[in-house]
Amino acid sequence: MALQVSLAGCRAGSASLREPVSSRQRSRGCCRAARTEASLLSATAEEFASGRRKVELIVSDVDGTLLNPQQQLTAGTRAALQAAAAAGVPIVVATGKALGPWTADVLPHLGSSLPQIYLQGLLINCHREGVLYQQQLEEHIILEAVAFADEHGVTLTAYCGDRIVCRETDEQSDRLLFYKEPPPESVGPLERQVGKLPISKLIFMNSEQRIAELRPAIEQTFAGRASLTTAIPGMLEVLPLGASKGVGVSWLLDRLGVDPAAVMALGDGENDKEMLELCGLGVAMGNAAPAALSVSDAITAKNAEDGVARAVERFVLGPRGLL
Repeated sequence: MALQVSLAGCRAGSASLREPVSSRQRSRGCCRAARTEASLLSATAEEFASGRRKVELIVSDVDGTLLNPQQQLTAGTRAALQAAAAAGVPIVVATGKALGPWTADVLPHLGSSLPQIYLQGLLINCHREGVLYQQQLEEHIILEAVAFADEHGVTLTAYCGDRIVCRETDEQSDRLLFYKEPPPESVGPLERQVGKLPISKLIFMNSEQRIAELRPAIEQTFAGRASLTTAIPGMLEVLPLGASKGVGVSWLLDRLGVDPAAVMALGDGENDKEMLELCGLGVAMGNAAPAALSVSDAITAKNAEDGVARAVERFVLGPRGLL
């Protein structure tokens, strides 16, 4: 049955942001541990591939998942998603990225008019209604992060809706340009921006080795007060406590009236783990990090090999007889 979603469901309202409850927690009959490397599929994935269970909505990460390593939405992936949308199975993007130049190259080609999720679930935007939900970091967390970055000589970038700011741009902040994020802006000491800009998340940036070395100290500094995650090596993100893509996806699914058990989620990173756990069918990319692989029901091809298209064909189009 095609997913029927009223655009009235895009409007902001009183629905509260809550910790997601995964479909695995609701139904223990589906076990992720049943997946084997040989078959790539769990019993859950077999149910979707056979058509015994239907995917009604797709939720996908962007970098490392939807886009290939050259940051392109390939013709094959675009065609598969448009075919799924035509069959009544649209896509929601759930990314850690900001609203930036990349959206013009991607969103118009997905065949979906649904709201999209940004900043690791901290910003949910509907193209017709504007911002539906936005969460910000507490000011004292920002100030402590600034002090930590200064003390340890690492770059700190702050994400503010469709802006990224930093003390001064450098080779680390310039890495974000490859991903077609909003160009980072030099604004001087970040502590002066606290209370002036709506800062949703921060990213500590340096070499992969340096960030790995500092992560235990950062975890200790913010334990019980903020959440940490990573999407790209050498970038450690600081989020409001309890925040994740999974929480953002749960909020939006509740708004749209969609059961998470009927959703296929695709991702490749540590920051996708909660989203993959929440949804009925969690699909990790062939290039996925261990954190994503450990909670997935199925493993598709790499993002360099149209892995999203392969998953859509297997779990959405194939069971509907559309291949």
